[in-house]
Amino acid sequence: MFRAYEWMVAMRYLKIRSNEGFVTLVALFSLLGITIGVMVLIVTMSVMNGFRQDLLDKVIGFNGHMLYQPAGGRMSDYDAAVARLKKVKNVVSVLPIIEGNALATFGSYSVPALVRGIRPGDIRQMPLIADNIKQGTLADFGKGDDDIVIGKRLADKYNLVPGDRVTLITPRGRVTPFGTVPRIASYKIVAVFEVGEYNYDLGYFFMPLRQAQRYFQYGNQVGGLEISLTNPDLITKMFDTVQNVTRQFGPGGRLVDWRILNRSFFNALQVERNVMFIILSFIILVAVFNIISTMIMMVKNKTRDVAILRTIGVSSSSIMRIFFIVGSCIGVIGTALGTILGLAIAYNVQAILDFIERMTGLSLWDGKVRFLSEIPSVVNEQEVVIVVVVALGLSFLATLLPAWRAAKVDPVQSLRYE
Repeated sequence: MFRAYEWMVAMRYLKIRSNEGFVTLVALFSLLGITIGVMVLIVTMSVMNGFRQDLLDKVIGFNGHMLYQPAGGRMSDYDAAVARLKKVKNVVSVLPIIEGNALATFGSYSVPALVRGIRPGDIRQMPLIADNIKQGTLADFGKGDDDIVIGKRLADKYNLVPGDRVTLITPRGRVTPFGTVPRIASYKIVAVFEVGEYNYDLGYFFMPLRQAQRYFQYGNQVGGLEISLTNPDLITKMFDTVQNVTRQFGPGGRLVDWRILNRSFFNALQVERNVMFIILSFIILVAVFNIISTMIMMVKNKTRDVAILRTIGVSSSSIMRIFFIVGSCIGVIGTALGTILGLAIAYNVQAILDFIERMTGLSLWDGKVRFLSEIPSVVNEQEVVIVVVVALGLSFLATLLPAWRAAKVDPVQSLRYE
């Protein structure tokens, strides 16, 4: 497609020459613009992917893939329901739970708490919790009548350690002739967990299921069943099958999955991700306009050279290919450098951030605002390919008009006064 002499001439035009300093400077800015655009786009998309994946893993690890909510918010024959659901293909766990709101107090402090009652054996089978115990142990969880597990953010904020006591107050108390008396109970911290999601580590409390039944006055009932599958991607395929089973538990029950429970949040993340891709693509577009400017100035400076080439028999199509090679090389080199830098940063973004924080003494990532304690990054190979293709495609298109104008140079007019 490209002849050897076309490559030779194009490479000569790409060399830095002292008498063409301004054109060279603009060309370097064009290359730098492409590099920065591709790099920023790859890093941003990787961080957005990591942010979504990390949040998804924590949401699913905490809440399961599906939640069955019985009519009236309570069910009594939950052991039989658990056994029936576990027989369904691809269902790996079914957890009977109770959830309730309370006010947790310790000393002169008080914070809102979401209390979850769960069987001791079940919490030990939750990797997100069991594998992230920072203080204490789950070995004795449920053996006492007042055990409770809290998050590390809460423990660090109020200097709580295993063995300390927490008082829970709930408005769901005892009804008396003078009104409802809030229910108050004291519990001992037996373990502290850290999953890396700020709200979970700050506001969640776990207690054994039988304690939760007594505290929230559920008797021998539970508030729902959390269902986990072998893979979250099986939700669409398995939803109807699981729903047919839950309909046997009685009328009025409701089965929802994590997509419904967190729809608005994850939809917002997806919209933000798409908008960021479009906005950051304009960085590449601006760099492409610089390539056009560079090529137009180069064509003007090389008008005499083009005329000489035409007079010795070089065709207009060859002239067009020469300048196409020049502009394309700027795009290819800039895209390659941007891809290498982008991947290097994306794979080491947290280490780079830690280094900057150590050097400046500033806190650049606040888990209170961004939910996660660290910057996640997941490189998607398909997205990297899309970024590279977009950058190269725009770069190639940007060279066509200047190359076409170079091919249309009239050698007679250009050499008329030579």
